[in-house]
Amino acid sequence: MRTRDFSQAPPVAQASAMLTVAPASGRASPRWLARAARAVRRAEGLVRREWLLDGARPAGVVAWFATPEQARAARHTLQRAVGECDVQEHHAHPDGYSNGVWRAEDHLMRHIERFTPVGAEEVGPTVVRARDGRRSRPTTNSLAPRFLAGPHLAAAGESPKRGEVEEMRVEPVRTSADLRGFLKVHPWGTRRETHGVPLWHSTIRSWFTGRGPHRQHGPVELFVVRDPWGAVAGRTTLHTDARMDEKLGEPTLLMGATEFAGEAALAALVRYAEEQARQRGRTRLLGPVSLLPNQVGGVVTSGWDEPGFLDGPWSPRHYSRDWEALGFERVWEGSTWLCPDLGSLDPAEVFPVGPLPEGVVLRHADRKRLDEQLPLLRQMLNASFAELGYYTHIEADELAAATDGLAHLLDERLLLWLEQDGEPVAFVLVVPDLTAFVRSTGGRLGPVDMLRLLATRGLYRRDAVLIIKGTVPGARGRGLMRHLSRELLEGLQTGGYASLRVTFVEHDNAGSQAQFVAMGGAPLHGTCFYTRAVGAAEGGGEGEGKDEGVDAGAGGAVREAEPPGTPAVRERALPGSPAARLLARSADWGRAPSAHNTQPWDVRATGDDTLLLGWHAERELPVADATRRDLLLSLGACAASLQVVAADLGLRAEVDWAVDLDARQAAVLRLTQDSASGQTDASTDEPRGRPQPGSRLPWTVAELRARTTVRAPYPEAPGAAEVAEIARLAGLGEGTGLLVLPEDLVDRLLPGATAQTLTGAPATELAGWLRLSERHPRHDLDGLSAQALGLGRAEAAGLGLLTGSRGMRSALARTRLDRLVARASEARPRGAVLVLWAAPGLSPEELGPLGGSLLGAWLGGERRGWSAHPLSELLDEPSSAAAVDAHVSGVLGSPAQAYAVWRCGRPAEPWAYRSPRLTD
Repeated sequence: MRTRDFSQAPPVAQASAMLTVAPASGRASPRWLARAARAVRRAEGLVRREWLLDGARPAGVVAWFATPEQARAARHTLQRAVGECDVQEHHAHPDGYSNGVWRAEDHLMRHIERFTPVGAEEVGPTVVRARDGRRSRPTTNSLAPRFLAGPHLAAAGESPKRGEVEEMRVEPVRTSADLRGFLKVHPWGTRRETHGVPLWHSTIRSWFTGRGPHRQHGPVELFVVRDPWGAVAGRTTLHTDARMDEKLGEPTLLMGATEFAGEAALAALVRYAEEQARQRGRTRLLGPVSLLPNQVGGVVTSGWDEPGFLDGPWSPRHYSRDWEALGFERVWEGSTWLCPDLGSLDPAEVFPVGPLPEGVVLRHADRKRLDEQLPLLRQMLNASFAELGYYTHIEADELAAATDGLAHLLDERLLLWLEQDGEPVAFVLVVPDLTAFVRSTGGRLGPVDMLRLLATRGLYRRDAVLIIKGTVPGARGRGLMRHLSRELLEGLQTGGYASLRVTFVEHDNAGSQAQFVAMGGAPLHGTCFYTRAVGAAEGGGEGEGKDEGVDAGAGGAVREAEPPGTPAVRERALPGSPAARLLARSADWGRAPSAHNTQPWDVRATGDDTLLLGWHAERELPVADATRRDLLLSLGACAASLQVVAADLGLRAEVDWAVDLDARQAAVLRLTQDSASGQTDASTDEPRGRPQPGSRLPWTVAELRARTTVRAPYPEAPGAAEVAEIARLAGLGEGTGLLVLPEDLVDRLLPGATAQTLTGAPATELAGWLRLSERHPRHDLDGLSAQALGLGRAEAAGLGLLTGSRGMRSALARTRLDRLVARASEARPRGAVLVLWAAPGLSPEELGPLGGSLLGAWLGGERRGWSAHPLSELLDEPSSAAAVDAHVSGVLGSPAQAYAVWRCGRPAEPWAYRSPRLTD
């Protein structure tokens, strides 16, 4: 009977929360089980404990607790006792069945132990439990779905509530422990890995470490999404590739290796991907691709009951539904194929062809000479598929990585090609189907697995997988592929292969499908990829903002539909409009400077001729820049850069500063046509045209792109006349100017300020923005690299050790050795130390334009050959900032404040390094 009164039920039925605990990897040892059980017994509020069984073998612990708070406390106790482990936390629904040991409602669980069904239900007493503020149900399952049948997210077809999506959090994979969690994620919807084929762990690790052929096309970042209880609910990668951008005709952010528990998890991943896309100037999302459509990826849209196979996609039934529920559209639809019972076919009847045309020669692979033959394969591959919408040119190192180890497993009868007068013109590549082996390893390929594969490779000669085939354009229409197909079928039969599976073929590729139809084949899985314009699904909610005429940037209704903290805007610019054209030039205006190279700006279109300038909360520096001085200066520099690029496009950009700290919005840029180009007359250094009336930014786009920070010794420093010339070129207005700080003042203040940055509170924040190793996943995106800091390998290692060790920082601070470290790390000769000053206590609306003046001072210096190196630590440390302000006020004879400090000079050698940008 359904009721809310469990006062007479057994104690376990009165429990409000349940934990299931299992090892993070491998089997549960007796010692591990003993430690886990001991930790559970000591936990407060324990109602009952049982073994979690995998068949008859204990695989973990199940524990029931009186309240969710006690379960959460026990969870932390368990993790301290046994280390990393997989934990599921379930909360009871307020009502359930009175004759069930555990209440199962609203998809919390899929079974009720020892439940005896009755013929009818009656409404039980309306005894309501005291509200404890807990959630009615968790939003996802954990990493160990194999222990409990079925997912515990929303039911099939049920859309996630906005709160569920917001409770999910997306986290980057930064540590080895994070990476292990990422590797363990497999397609949701199956009790165990029986249908999907895992990606090789070595491949994923190469993405994480930045080693591999993908490196030359940009880093691959790994992310997981966690539910409110910390369990992994999904994963994805984010990366870019200029080859795909060229194919699609617009900058695209690619999502790969994407797995998720349900629509809420996918929605959180997509929302995060869109935020990243905006930061990088990307206008479209595409996925799932690992790392490109012609490598591995795609979603299965039919045939889910058929297991996947090597190099082919497989995904649970809900994946395609969830992608499409979020506004994604299908592209490159196709099918995988299965050709069964090959032994019953007569090659001569299936492919009735005569002798090869004159001058055409059949070639077979040779294991011993495979390295010499791979370039021929790549030549034919790129030529045959170049016109396909999803195909991108394969480089030699990519093919070498994809075929690594192929020589040991290759059946020489199944890699064939034809040559016409010595030139390769058609090919087909088929390999033994190793799906069962790959699935048995879970994606791991250690030395033991490799030996096992080599010893048992003969077991995998029953089925084969056609990886790829093609004919170069100039040789088509001559029946050459039919010759290869007959030779392939004979080779398959000779090798004892019973069936042939084929990786996806697009629906409109009838010529390729004809071979498989002739061999008695039929489609196995429907497949596709998904794409969506960035911001295309915004305003979907309950209908807010869907009309084209809605001014999303002005109304509060749209604001209410947004997640907390999201700027109330929509990307409304039509292709070719002024706003769209300016946004497309993000590689130019994105060169604006920022502290720690955080690139905090968020530029969005609110109309065809209007841009909103805001910032990303996660790119602030709340410790080092608590007053947001550097943040607003960098936004001002970004606004000035937008004006310069707008002028280059023949547009006038008027900036209206109105800073809203809560909404993270700084200014609105309104664009109009302007015949002035904003370029500078090289003979006079004066602007031929200005971005707007009274503009003080007569700079070119080339100067924006060439500007860089030079952290090197400056043997030559500017004198008073040169500093005055820099101020003139910067167009500094009344009440603003440049001053040179005296050497003795800098000598007295800088070591302490630098020491505070290295060992004080800002050190941890700094560590989060250091990219000291080239293998760092964000080395080529943002932050401070060793090259940017002018550090050698040993110096970079020392800085990494210092910022990463709280104990070392504390020891240096206590002994004041941090000042010695600061002095030793300073570049000398120092050059001149300049200060940009203005009236004290500027408002946020006044700080923004001052950032444009700062950019102008740096560009003016570079025009005259003077480089800049910021010394913002002098203003970040309160006592040194006060001393600098006092000196400036004393020199001027009136109150003033320093807003920026930097070294200025001419390096002994040219500085070629430029810091990376998200928009590069």
